[in-house]
Amino acid sequence: MVEEDEAAGAVTGGGTDSLQKSRPDYFASLRGGRAPSLRLESSADDDNENSAKNTSDEPTDVASSLTRTELSRRFASMREIRSSDDLQQVEVRVNNYSYHVPIRVDAPSIKTVINQSPCYVATNFMQNVGELITGKRKVGDTLGHYEDKWILKDINLVLKPGKTYLVMGPPSCGKTSLLKAVAGMLKPSGEGGKIEYNGISKKDEPDMVLQNIVSYVGQLDNHAAFLTVQETFDFAANCRIGTATTSKDSGGNENDLSENLTIDGLDLAVCRDTYVGDANNRGVSGGQRRRVTVGEMMVGQNPVACADEISTGLDAAVTYDISSSIVTFAKAAGTTRLVSLLQPGPETFSLFDEVILLAEGRLIYTGPIDEVVDYFASLGYKQPNTMDVADFLQSVATPDGATMFHADESPMDEHYSASSFAEAFQKSTRHDTILTELSSPTGGRWSNKQLDSIDEENPDGDDQNISNAIPEEIKDQYKNSFFTSTKLIVKRNLTLLKRNREFLIGKTIENFGMGIGMALIFLQSAAFPSGVNQSDKVAEWFSLGCPEDGFTDDVSLAYDKLLAGTYSSIFLGCFHILLGTLTGTPDEVDQRSIYYKHADARFFQAGAFLLGGQISQLPLLFMEIVAFGLPFYFIAGLAYEAKAFFIYLAILIAYKFALKMLYGVLVQTLPKKANVQGVGTFLYLLLTLTSGFIVYPVAIPGYWKWLFYANPMAWAMQGMASNQFFSSKYSGYVCERISLGELALEIPRGWESGGSVWIGYTFAFLVPYIIVFGLVTWLALKHIRIEPDRQHVKKEVNIGAKKEKTEEINVPFVPVDLSFDKLTYEVTASTSKEQLRLLNEVSGVFKAGRMCALMGSSGAGKTTLMDVIAMRKTSGSITGKIELNGHEQERTSFLRSSGYVEQFDVQSPELTVRETVEFSGRLRLDSNDPAIGDDETKMKFVDHVLEIMELTDIATLQVGSFEEGGLSFEQRKRLAIACELAGSPSVIFLDEPTSG
Repeated sequence: MVEEDEAAGAVTGGGTDSLQKSRPDYFASLRGGRAPSLRLESSADDDNENSAKNTSDEPTDVASSLTRTELSRRFASMREIRSSDDLQQVEVRVNNYSYHVPIRVDAPSIKTVINQSPCYVATNFMQNVGELITGKRKVGDTLGHYEDKWILKDINLVLKPGKTYLVMGPPSCGKTSLLKAVAGMLKPSGEGGKIEYNGISKKDEPDMVLQNIVSYVGQLDNHAAFLTVQETFDFAANCRIGTATTSKDSGGNENDLSENLTIDGLDLAVCRDTYVGDANNRGVSGGQRRRVTVGEMMVGQNPVACADEISTGLDAAVTYDISSSIVTFAKAAGTTRLVSLLQPGPETFSLFDEVILLAEGRLIYTGPIDEVVDYFASLGYKQPNTMDVADFLQSVATPDGATMFHADESPMDEHYSASSFAEAFQKSTRHDTILTELSSPTGGRWSNKQLDSIDEENPDGDDQNISNAIPEEIKDQYKNSFFTSTKLIVKRNLTLLKRNREFLIGKTIENFGMGIGMALIFLQSAAFPSGVNQSDKVAEWFSLGCPEDGFTDDVSLAYDKLLAGTYSSIFLGCFHILLGTLTGTPDEVDQRSIYYKHADARFFQAGAFLLGGQISQLPLLFMEIVAFGLPFYFIAGLAYEAKAFFIYLAILIAYKFALKMLYGVLVQTLPKKANVQGVGTFLYLLLTLTSGFIVYPVAIPGYWKWLFYANPMAWAMQGMASNQFFSSKYSGYVCERISLGELALEIPRGWESGGSVWIGYTFAFLVPYIIVFGLVTWLALKHIRIEPDRQHVKKEVNIGAKKEKTEEINVPFVPVDLSFDKLTYEVTASTSKEQLRLLNEVSGVFKAGRMCALMGSSGAGKTTLMDVIAMRKTSGSITGKIELNGHEQERTSFLRSSGYVEQFDVQSPELTVRETVEFSGRLRLDSNDPAIGDDETKMKFVDHVLEIMELTDIATLQVGSFEEGGLSFEQRKRLAIACELAGSPSVIFLDEPTSG
């Protein structure tokens, strides 16, 4: 269980008056009662507590942020080290920018096996062709009818250096798309208008590399789990700045200064030597991991940075800390920062200079944060006294905004739509000021250089002038050479491989065991000459000169056994390698997101990533081949000869590489694991059938022969068979100018018998095969980006809109008073054998009918406490007492009466929202309870749950996954809560229910 201990939790149980009520209203219990809070504190002495803070993987304290003066001093040190001042201030101008994507509107709303099958696609295509012939469909709609959906429309902005901008708006308003547009990460085919950087756009100067100007921080934390925080920043610094070059004058190097500046500024110094971790491996806390995500892209301090939803999964305090660090960085360095937040607290909101407010892809306000309330007041919207500014801005463009609209103080008679808001802002003086700035010359340094570089004799040489205006550092495609990037990747991957000890040990045992087990099936069946398989009779027959009358049934049977044992042993070795490659390939899909993040930020060349990855896999590949081949080769009885043995291993290694390249193409071109597994299985069957073992080469029809010659498994078997039958064990056995080895290859299977030269031909095929599919993989890495498809619905979720109420169903449950006394939880540190105490004698009582807010700083142990109470910890040592209504906690009954909403929950992607909640309700509600009775009552309760969680409008959408698309993060969070409420639990734990 990953330690994501920055989350806030809530515990509820029972009804409003709880214990005396026999059938309490569950939802009333959620609404009623006071909400006490529990703050985690340790009762240990100061020495032990401080020790835990300094060594724990999840520190219980964070360092103080650097002052702006200290940051400014460090930035000055970085400028002294750099050979040229590329920490330049950049002004970004967004001029009438729009972006649209094609959306297929006639696609099936729910994906099933049937409508995703090739037969359905072919039938649908023929149906479209028929409609095309009859004139019901246009030519361009043969493969489906697509319509353009505007993600952003008519955006005008001026982003000035040294300022921080907060991008806000309701879900699906275009925040992420705006940040990606500024970062140059959207497809040019859907773009309109232009974005300029110091007066120069990408269209004006194709050599300008935007990744050297703009950093982009994504919503998800994708990191290598077994790298420490320091190592993650080391790799980022070496890739983004270049390998360290020390300055004699300053006595430091830029990489170290930039890393330390980022680590200290983001309060990560306390955990710099702790693994980053992930969902399956314990590491830093969730808040610290989010800081790592931000800092990784901030290393090098690009002039502009876009941070998308940095508050996802974080509490308000951690969000404030990270936002404060970003703002302090921007002020000290004079850089531009755009940060999108869904629901910032008042303290976080006040940190920013200006706010950019979007609604349905349109700009409805941009300007200073202290003017935004007055602007909307002029439109008739007043901020309620019970609502802070950020919540007011989030709601104003939604149906909830109608409750804050005052028609008597507005130019309009009804609540503004998104387009009305945009039109009103375009008529404002603030928008006029933006248009004036967009039409005026930029004050950036590049434009000054451009003016200075104008050749008076050639005033029309605009392209050359623009090229001269851009610093050379901005034109660098990558900061390192191909060779240096490869070395960095090899070093990083070897570090990860070395630390994944469980995987290495498991792989070694697996291959060694499979080698012994599979070889025992054909124990010494390939040995020659041997009495075990009676092959000595074949040797004797050859030694007698191959007399015709001497070829008895016994000799024939011995010959067949020898061939069967030898070819079966060779085939099983190749089959095992193929099966291992197939089963390991889908897991590589999970690493794509990390590669995309690094490659899109120009960390390294695609070729360097591919080559470095393959080189770093050599130790693992060699270990697997030796662990399998060593026992298998000798137990099966293959030629006891050093030369033959090492050729056998070399062929297996080349064959393994060829398969990895072949399946690597699938990983980089297919959208999800299921596709990789499906196509990979088809290739697995095809390679096996055409390998020459199941169907002999001589029996393969001529029109399928090309599959045999294009099959790496067939070439590996040909090489190993030639290696076996032309080894010294078979030398001297010749009859009528044909050797036993040639005979074994030719009759009856029909393999090539031209001698050991076919071993060379095997390598001559496998090496180019590796190169060809390596090139295909390189092209895929360079040009293909597989992103999840989001479901687009015409009817949006209208929070607060009037809807038909469902029947309210009260499902009974047992109210529970939960108490815990002196809970202690200890684990072994990830980088040492030291015991870390994450919970130190924590005690408390949660009364029925009340909500408790679990609070504490990042890494304080909030999620750990909930996990321990909820019996979700499977490792470490737990001591203390937990009681429910005075009875000691018992696992089975507690799990049936409790619910737990994880911070990042996982649902079945193929089910719809309603089906997911129905499944939970049907399984967890007791049909034997008279109050529930039949399935109809359960479904009414499910409808009620969907209504209160505002999921009714999207009930028919498939959940999907982050890999293939589906519901948004916010919708998934509400669905996760609904699944637990559908079971009507007595106690419910919510880990960061507001994230997303």
